[in-house]
Amino acid sequence: MSAQNKRYFWLKLKDDFFSQKEIKMLRKIAGGDTYTIIYLKMLLLSLKNDGKIYFDGIASDFVEEIALDIDEEVENTQITFNYLKQKGLIEFSDDEIEMSNIASMIGSETDKAAMMRRKRARDKEQKKLADSNTVTPQLPDRYTEKETELELEKDIDTEKDKETDTEKERVGVVFDKYVELGFGTINAFKAEQITEWLKIFEPEVVIKSLEVASNNNKATMNYVNGILNNWKQRGLTTLDKVEAEEKRKQLEQLKPSFQQRRREQPGEVAPSWLKDEDKPKQDKPSGPVKTAADDPEIQKMIADFRKG
Repeated sequence: MSAQNKRYFWLKLKDDFFSQKEIKMLRKIAGGDTYTIIYLKMLLLSLKNDGKIYFDGIASDFVEEIALDIDEEVENTQITFNYLKQKGLIEFSDDEIEMSNIASMIGSETDKAAMMRRKRARDKEQKKLADSNTVTPQLPDRYTEKETELELEKDIDTEKDKETDTEKERVGVVFDKYVELGFGTINAFKAEQITEWLKIFEPEVVIKSLEVASNNNKATMNYVNGILNNWKQRGLTTLDKVEAEEKRKQLEQLKPSFQQRRREQPGEVAPSWLKDEDKPKQDKPSGPVKTAADDPEIQKMIADFRKG
């Protein structure tokens, strides 16, 4: 990965994070502030792994390895771990921990995106400074023109905000369907994948792919990616096209085969080879067939029977 494409991650805490009952209770425990910091460090540790922490087997157990990663005491890490597990803030298996409710806390961007964000901020500040220095009372016409430009810019920004809100609504509908159909929680990586697909497909098409995957008991993002890749290659980017393709397949399945049509023709006599093909074939004896008259032992038995 080049430096320009390097991705950075950060943790976004809601303003009510420390007002949550679980966090307030954790802080009330003796040493609670330390345990809260350990929890935050564990959240940060999980960011690059989609909200999960994996056991690499370097330490003797999982908790000791986490303590090593976040530079905290093993005993304090163990207490924090037990509390988080008890309150359902983590899900634990032998080699994996998943941090619950982290999907809404993950933020990320590439180097390039960060550069553009900083550049826009600088341009905005420079524009504000330039605007404050261009107001000249002795040139009212020029001032009026500048005010008009600012009003136009505000109108453009308002339209952009409306477009952004509409886009968020479209994405939100798909995200809600993703959770509703049992795919699990939306994290930063899955959200980015779905957002990229929405640049190609109508939201209804992406929702359709989620429904197809769910109906096939394959509620995974990889399966959905496979469906959408297939539709993309075939140009099925709208719901009308996808449904038209489904109807075409259904009609193909309803068409009888050529052999079936031949057999269903009224009054037509099937050829003899077709009638005989289902009859069981009997094995024919090989070589000349022997009779009782040809067998001397049988003839001797008959002669002895007559004498007796």
